[in-house]
Amino acid sequence: MKNFISLLAACLMVFVACEPISSDDPTASSITITSKTDVSINSGSTMGMITYTINNPTTGYEVKATPNVEWINSFDYSQMGKITYKVDANPTFDPRSGVVTVSYGTDKIAVNFTQKGKDRPKEISVEVPYLLGHYFGDYANNGNYNYYLAFSESDYDAQGSFYAAGYKYFLDIYSTERPEDYNHIRVPNGVYTFNPNNDGMAGTFLESYSIYKEYDNSYIELGQKPYSEGVLTVEDDMIKLEVMFIDEPDIYVVTFNGDYSMMDKRSESGGIY
Repeated sequence: MKNFISLLAACLMVFVACEPISSDDPTASSITITSKTDVSINSGSTMGMITYTINNPTTGYEVKATPNVEWINSFDYSQMGKITYKVDANPTFDPRSGVVTVSYGTDKIAVNFTQKGKDRPKEISVEVPYLLGHYFGDYANNGNYNYYLAFSESDYDAQGSFYAAGYKYFLDIYSTERPEDYNHIRVPNGVYTFNPNNDGMAGTFLESYSIYKEYDNSYIELGQKPYSEGVLTVEDDMIKLEVMFIDEPDIYVVTFNGDYSMMDKRSESGGIY
């Protein structure tokens, strides 16, 4: 009889040891990342996967991935032990980094991401002698102020316009800021990006009137090239345009260093001042 009871007890111990554990003690639970915690990615859009194991599962706990950047997204937890995700293409030439925090209860592990910038094209540097411009006030009647700028090979023509001989990089800029001095109008400091939507959004220059043109000595236009993308950086007397043209592989880095002043054309704009 004693032998039977001992055998029964031993069997029960084996049975209990083989049962999967689901603890109600959250302090005993943890997560282990079994894939890389430092992830390097090329510049293009891609899918990826984080793999993990749960140590001492706790009832009611779930695995969650929380990114600190928007370009890592679309997390899927449908497969046990796996989290799939999507990385958006990097639209810039510079690398970028982000962190995804994987958590289970109070246990957290950081997965670090580094994404390469897209291949930088050949740079062509252009330093212009003139920076011209017209200020039109709230031309679009949307609370943003319109600065029409031209990186130019030549000065204004006799009528104060932009048609004197040479090349011009035109930019139709919108800002939330008015000029500080209407007798010395300048584009407010900041970064302005190419805007193909033509909606007058602040911090952009619009596709519709932003273009490269060349003129001869008779003020006749010799040709033009539309932009495909670009960034304007204004820092006081240092103004830089990085721009690419449709169907051209190179990037043009156009700079002007020095003082300049734009003409006040509010009376001609029909907009709110």
